[in-house]
Amino acid sequence: MFAPAPISAPTPLDDARAALAIAYADLAAPAPPITPVTADALPAQVRPHLDHIDGMTAALARHAGCPVSVNVQARARDQGPGLDRLRRRVILAAQADGRPLALGLLSVDLTALPPAVAAEALAERMPFGTLLADAGLPFLSRPQLFFTLTADAILARLLDSAPGSPFYGRLAHLALTVPGAERPVARVVEILRV
Repeated sequence: MFAPAPISAPTPLDDARAALAIAYADLAAPAPPITPVTADALPAQVRPHLDHIDGMTAALARHAGCPVSVNVQARARDQGPGLDRLRRRVILAAQADGRPLALGLLSVDLTALPPAVAAEALAERMPFGTLLADAGLPFLSRPQLFFTLTADAILARLLDSAPGSPFYGRLAHLALTVPGAERPVARVVEILRV
């Protein structure tokens, strides 16, 4: 009589918008709109920092010429049967001078990590990519979407910029690489301050 409606998976744009909406809800403000762009449309000075499969921490360290530190702005943990997810809003900054390099909105599946690494993720002492690398866990950070947005007052404050400044970002899925397979471990929206 009634055919079930197919349930479609969210698009990368939906995922990125949802992550921004959640982060901004914590700040009691509406998220700024994002506009998808292709990798080819990214400015030349931005593309190398977004269009790669390395972790963002490593890319930012190369760009800054120094290690990167993490400043956790907000966190939440979702737990239930078969679910243990850490969500956090972070500023990745140059260790040398503290200047902000990127905003990260990270959602980590703690069940996909070895227990000791999950405990370190919860301790929040280092960027997630650094944590995986230091634990000897090879991983890829696959871009799913590139986008642009205009800084509102909140984003400008978080990234020490002027309201109205253009920013570029990406949605990436992180996966641990094991022989012959990839194991999804996290989703991250990263907004780069150039």
